[in-house]
Amino acid sequence: MEIRTYARAHWVALLGTVAFLAMGQQPAFAQGAGPETKAVVVASTVDPQNGGPWIIAREKGLFAAEGLSEGQIQLFPSGPAAFPAFASGALQGMTSSEQAMLTLAAGGVALKLVAVFSDLTGVHGMVGSADIKSAKDLEGRSVGLQKGSSAEWYTRNLCKVFGCDITKVKILNMPPPEAVTALATGSIDAFAAWQPFLNRALEAGKDKGTHWVHYSNVSYLAGAEGPRKIHNSYGVLYFAPAFLEKNPRTVEAVLRALDKSINLIKTNKAEAVKILAAELKQSEPDMDKLVSSIKYELALSNDLVKDIQGAADILLGEKLIKEPMDVAKTVIAEAPLKNVKPAAVTFTR
Repeated sequence: MEIRTYARAHWVALLGTVAFLAMGQQPAFAQGAGPETKAVVVASTVDPQNGGPWIIAREKGLFAAEGLSEGQIQLFPSGPAAFPAFASGALQGMTSSEQAMLTLAAGGVALKLVAVFSDLTGVHGMVGSADIKSAKDLEGRSVGLQKGSSAEWYTRNLCKVFGCDITKVKILNMPPPEAVTALATGSIDAFAAWQPFLNRALEAGKDKGTHWVHYSNVSYLAGAEGPRKIHNSYGVLYFAPAFLEKNPRTVEAVLRALDKSINLIKTNKAEAVKILAAELKQSEPDMDKLVSSIKYELALSNDLVKDIQGAADILLGEKLIKEPMDVAKTVIAEAPLKNVKPAAVTFTR
């Protein structure tokens, strides 16, 4: 009687599973038992373009909702500032611009890019002191920027496009907060970075003639005013390969939380702006403008991979990395995003 009851229960469960699958769904055991670990630490930056979706995910409890009850976000002033912690294994995941990621990978740190989630181009720029009016004026002057970040590549592009000799520009390695103060005190002549630090630099130097040199794909240089896009830049999410291999469902849980956060930004911008303005100490109107200039989208396409490969080639040409990189072969890991959001992955090998 006990055996017969067990057999009957087994067949009922099996038939239920078949019916569930027929409806295009998978039972929990078919999907796995949730993330392998509840604890994962992802680094991001103190800004709306990279850090924004992660700050919102933290504040809205989206990690816990995906089974990551001990998930943490650690915020840094720039991607390179988090490099040592990622290289040491203190961080399992990290976000930055693709240029910063490529610099890290070229330095021998193993990593796997699992998604692009934002277009940062609209919040990059340079501000200068009152006497910086043309690109040539940068020669012999000091420019503060975070080396190894998108700001370094951006500055090189600016000189290439508008005509200044980058070898004559004094590049000083400075975290963005330090460079804001240095520009305000006159210790440097220009500052290349991203928001919200650029707005802070303008505010700090407003009585001294601090002004835009180039920002959000628009030039303010004398004789070259107007729309002028000089680079591409994306927010990318990557993980240590060993962690990804051991914890694929955990990485997928992180991606689901990120996707929900991006969806909230798109569908409830007012709430997103309120959260980010409070965290980043910006007014809500200013934050609204910043969020509007960023394109948030979870994706991995052939065009995106091509752009990232192009960045690697340019970094090599500029001698910012030493060896050629085959991005698709050595960096891209599309399986996690494909498992979470198949339509977001159009990249083909």
